[in-house]
Amino acid sequence: MMRIIFERTGGFMGRTVSLNLDLADLPSEQAQTLKRLVDESDFFNLTEPPPNTIMRDGFNYSLTVTKEKTERTLHLSERNIPNGLRPLVEDLIERMRK
Repeated sequence: MMRIIFERTGGFMGRTVSLNLDLADLPSEQAQTLKRLVDESDFFNLTEPPPNTIMRDGFNYSLTVTKEKTERTLHLSERNIPNGLRPLVEDLIERMRK
């Protein structure tokens, strides 16, 4: 069981957009892709990035992953997304656009 909650706030319009995914409800290929991206990012062992100064019209993200009985939330900005986490964040942004 894995669940991902992804929220993006800010930007020029200052609006909030969110995505709530239960991987059990997704097609197998999509679920496997997300599981792989979470595992490759080492999400549950990442150090919370230090906060950056607020960017005018920039985006901020909240990413919560629940896996079995473990849950973790990271708060990110466009400037402080760890390189290993970037593929997962980019995938989730693309899913929000659809």
